Amino acid sequence: MRPKTNPKNLLDVTSYAPSTYGFIYLANILIFSLIYIFIFAGDFKGDAINYVQALYFSVVTVTTLGFGDLTPRLDAAPLLLTVITQVILGVITIGLFLNSISHKLSERKDSAQKELEEKAESDALKKLLTILKPAIVSYTEVISETYKVTTTRATGDFVKFTPENLFTQEYYDQISRQDFFSNETRYGEGVMTWGDFIEQENNNLIASIDDFLNKFSTSLPINLIELLASLKSHPFLHHYKQAKQVTQLERTLGVKIPRINLLSIEHSSVEAPNKPNSISDFHDKLLNLITQLDENTSGERIIINIDLRKGVTAPSIGSAIADIVKFGPFESQDS
Repeated sequence: MRPKTNPKNLLDVTSYAPSTYGFIYLANILIFSLIYIFIFAGDFKGDAINYVQALYFSVVTVTTLGFGDLTPRLDAAPLLLTVITQVILGVITIGLFLNSISHKLSERKDSAQKELEEKAESDALKKLLTILKPAIVSYTEVISETYKVTTTRATGDFVKFTPENLFTQEYYDQISRQDFFSNETRYGEGVMTWGDFIEQENNNLIASIDDFLNKFSTSLPINLIELLASLKSHPFLHHYKQAKQVTQLERTLGVKIPRINLLSIEHSSVEAPNKPNSISDFHDKLLNLITQLDENTSGERIIINIDLRKGVTAPSIGSAIADIVKFGPFESQDS
């Protein structure tokens, strides 16, 4: 089946290359020279013309030079009409040829200008993302410690992950059972709870993004603004507040409530309407941002280094694994 031709392109005289009009101009000369030799050879003053003379006459006619050495007889009306037609077609073709050249030059100029503007925007974006990058790198250290306190794996060394390799369902299940009430953080034991530390670092991330948007939002692309806005207001950054509400409920009711929170519900087998997926959604958005930072800033890619040396640095490996109810990925755990 033949593809349909767009009529708009056929009628748009600026869509043709200058060479097309050059070909039409040459075709004009050749076609009319044949008309002159085969139809009107005897309609010129003097002897009948030959093909070389017909070609010569066609050239001087279409170029409107008109030397006058070859002239049609005044009583040869069809020949005169043919000459006028050739001149008009020639002038139109020359006009279209010049217009096409002008259009192509304008397109090249616009294209070059657009490339310069895009490069300027890209360079500006790279500079702005370079300003944001330290805050995200700092937050990956929190991710590293979250992995550390929710695993029992001890390798005796540092383990390196790229974000796309770390952010998996296994990791989401692992961090979904973190104990916000563990009293061990990077500052040592008994200084603050793990939840207070997480809330502090989440607030730092939110403040950094807020400050960045307040200063540079007018210079950022819309999709990046939307991504940053969704990150700083994401429910994942507020799970500790929900866990604290459970503690307050314990005190009010005077009963012990299993350490279950929305993080663990997300990755359980419990069926619930509008079940949240804040863990994976937040990390997908964060990975999107990290990818943009890696692509648009200089230096090494963002790598998550996890210290799995036992007893070397705080917090300890597995120090914030909660005892939660038996369901979903935690069925083998004690309540």
